[in-house]
Amino acid sequence: MANFVLQLLHLIAGTVRGLFQHDGTTGAASVQFWAVAATVLLLLKFAVGSIGPWFSSRRLTATGVRLLEILNYYAVNYTLGLMKPSSSSSSSHGGAVTANNFFQVWAVLITTMQDSIRIGRPYKAKEMSLIDLMSSLWSANQLRAPAPMYLKVPLWLMWSIHAARIIWYYFSFNRASDASLNNIKLVSDYMMTSQHTDEDACPRTMRGYKYIVFREDKQKMEVLPPLFTLEMNLKGPHAGQLVTLETIWKQGGDKEDLLLNADADTDNRFKDVCLSFALYKLQRRRFYNFPIAEATHPATSQLVSGNILEPLTEGDDQATRQPFLEATIERAFRITEVELSFLQDLFYSKHAAVFARGFPYLRLSLSLLMTAAALYLVDAVRDIPSASSAVTGGARMTHGVFVTHSIIAVVVGRELWEVGIYVVSQWTKVWIIGRHMKLTKGLKQISSPATENPVGAERWYQRMMKWCQGMSWGWQRVMLDKVAMIMFVVVKRGRWRRQIRQYNIVMSALIRNKESTTILPSLKAAPKKFIARKVKLQREVAGAVFQSLKDLIGKIPSPAAGSKHPSEDWTEQMNKLPKSYFENAFGDASRSSSSTPPCIEDLSRDLEGETHKILVWHIATSHCQIKRLRDKEAGEDLYNLPISQLGEHYVTAVSLSNYCAYLVTEALVPDNGLVVNKVFQSVRDEVRDALEGCTKITEIHNNLALATRSDEATILKMGTQLSEKLMMEYICDEELWKRLAKFWAGFLLHLSASTRAAKHLVHLQGHGELTTHLWVLLSHAGFLGDISHGEQLPDPVDQMYA
Repeated sequence: MANFVLQLLHLIAGTVRGLFQHDGTTGAASVQFWAVAATVLLLLKFAVGSIGPWFSSRRLTATGVRLLEILNYYAVNYTLGLMKPSSSSSSSHGGAVTANNFFQVWAVLITTMQDSIRIGRPYKAKEMSLIDLMSSLWSANQLRAPAPMYLKVPLWLMWSIHAARIIWYYFSFNRASDASLNNIKLVSDYMMTSQHTDEDACPRTMRGYKYIVFREDKQKMEVLPPLFTLEMNLKGPHAGQLVTLETIWKQGGDKEDLLLNADADTDNRFKDVCLSFALYKLQRRRFYNFPIAEATHPATSQLVSGNILEPLTEGDDQATRQPFLEATIERAFRITEVELSFLQDLFYSKHAAVFARGFPYLRLSLSLLMTAAALYLVDAVRDIPSASSAVTGGARMTHGVFVTHSIIAVVVGRELWEVGIYVVSQWTKVWIIGRHMKLTKGLKQISSPATENPVGAERWYQRMMKWCQGMSWGWQRVMLDKVAMIMFVVVKRGRWRRQIRQYNIVMSALIRNKESTTILPSLKAAPKKFIARKVKLQREVAGAVFQSLKDLIGKIPSPAAGSKHPSEDWTEQMNKLPKSYFENAFGDASRSSSSTPPCIEDLSRDLEGETHKILVWHIATSHCQIKRLRDKEAGEDLYNLPISQLGEHYVTAVSLSNYCAYLVTEALVPDNGLVVNKVFQSVRDEVRDALEGCTKITEIHNNLALATRSDEATILKMGTQLSEKLMMEYICDEELWKRLAKFWAGFLLHLSASTRAAKHLVHLQGHGELTTHLWVLLSHAGFLGDISHGEQLPDPVDQMYA
């Protein structure tokens, strides 16, 4: 074993040394170096595309990704240009033949990689398939040179698969993209009718919820009486194939179903994937300016409050309800995270187009066929004569077999990686359940009695055919159920880590002052001035936000009877509900008795921008937080949130306050991004100037008191005055933090609903934000935000890094 390791290390060292030897052809490193470099760059580009875009690092990586694309293009074309067939009249005819053989293999492998690395489109929407085709023709020119048959067969096979993939991908991808866009219009037309939800729909059992899940492409939209509007013909020959949420949940009531029934699907994992997929189909319309016609239907909001935000089982006492609260939060985020993963794939990968016409059998088969041909090539390369040393352009090419095997390993790994990306995905889970529904329905039809009674041999023939078909479909369903169990454990893509970032403008200034007192600030502490901290979204915080959402849904006014489109009055009332966050927390409606402290005046109500209001209340909350920490002797870190010592209302208010301040730093608020950045920088500088010299939170109070003496109406002054009013009116700390927690929960819902879809689309990159999860829940509850125009218009700040 030791000798093998030593030999392997010696081989690698010799290969690396040979890669950098001078070559007369290139004038620099050897051709095999450029072949390896091009392969590594292509693999790196594939990895970037397969992992997906990350919003948190896009400012740093946008330039790097564009540079990587340029390097890929020039590295591949330069390397192919170097691989000119060597003249047979050279001083070493055998070396020339060997070099030609290696050039043929490398040319095919590199062009194969170049064609197949585009797994996603995180930074570039359009593909250049024509360039791939031209590279393929160049590699075909290499294959015209003399070579032994054991090399020509696998190389021509790989080249044929490669060329076929380019042509087929180009036409199939265009058709699939068109089908995906047409599907959005079809779903929008369907939701414009009254077919989507019954008047007596029940959210717990999904009875009456005919939201589309599968096979809507088999149906036809026709103008039907009596209203003669465009509706889906649910009485056509393929009407029985349409699968809706009602169909899925009804199938879950079948005790013989081993996948969807209550015993097998105890926590609704399988059915909830279908719910997420149906909601994804509805949410797509927000990005394409299609109307959300179902917003006025009472059952629309009840789906969120009565199903997604409700425990699966009932419990009366507090001890029983507590675990259900955690389970409800977990399930709600599971539904939204899968829905957002579908939306992310729609805009930032090819999954939506690849699965537009069902499971991509042909695409994956071509990848597996390419893998088999490449593996055969591993053995064929060993038989190249003089493989250890070949002449190329006056220099010697060493260890060509090892280099070729390494490139083949990269190609094979890439092909299998792509297969895994598509197979181990949320889309495959949805396809499995769709296939399960089709097999289940087919088995029921087979077992049902025939309408006609054939006699004689025809009757026995039909019975035999039904028995064979039933056995085949039965085995398929059993195997499919087993695969589904595995897939739901293996698939991790799209899962949200339930983390929120925290930024405190006061703590940021304090850290900056502490670092300025040292001669050499520590490298570890320096980034804290600029980078927000991550914390786990605690159950109490999520519970407060969801409770606020349920309270909003409970106040939704009833639309006019028989109205299919929202009236102006109803829309105005809906838009006012999320804006009532201050009244809900501090207004008269919150008074439970005459002894309740009086409400306070909202000092930020006259401010135009939401950014100004966030920062005023954030500074006020931070000032109250400093007093709380000082009284409790709980340290000086405004990010530290121990529930046991400070209480759940305190943790909720501070977490959401810091999170909203973080949203300001990312311009993920309703205001224009340029305005947000300008206001934030101005207020940050103002806070830093006011707290200059402070290194402890005990020193902050006096400095902020000086800020209130200024004649100018600044954000810092307003925030400090607001905090003093809060602490004067609510002497009881528990009452103060309870109201602040309710205020920030309602304020965050208002910000989420009022932020444009285009901004949420940009932040779909990466693992997502809490505000985006709330945005989709608010949309499905009918809260579409008070956005008069520009729903799909990108923010100027986001366009800088597009």
